[in-house]
Amino acid sequence: METHRKGELTEAVAIAELKRRGVPVVVPFGDSERYDLVAEASGSFYRLQVKTGLFDGETVEFRGYSVHTNSRGNVHDQYEEDVDYFLVYCHDLEAMYLVDEDDVASNMRLRVAEPDVEQPSINWAEDYEFDEQWPRPGAPARN
Repeated sequence: METHRKGELTEAVAIAELKRRGVPVVVPFGDSERYDLVAEASGSFYRLQVKTGLFDGETVEFRGYSVHTNSRGNVHDQYEEDVDYFLVYCHDLEAMYLVDEDDVASNMRLRVAEPDVEQPSINWAEDYEFDEQWPRPGAPARN
């Protein structure tokens, strides 16, 4: 499937999953915002950038930047303070993860399977599972 279409599918699935959980969702008009969705929790609003997580059998990987083309070629833009969270959906696992924007550099891997060699820098997928991470009532709102 073409990359852009896969992204649209991921956004549609993410919205459905949020609605299934009773999370109010707002979709910005047009394609000018750096975030894909706004979700509400306890009266606070959070800007979400939806990403497709690619599963390689051990990890779910996603990009923490956007890619677009201009007259000079491909441009990679970090999101920095343009989003609050990355909402990562992995179609292969039918799993959704919530990752704070501050935790992501350019790419991130969420480990599902035990590694051959244990490393302290592993980002375990279970630590980012949406239902465990979604802001609870009273969570501080982002600007």
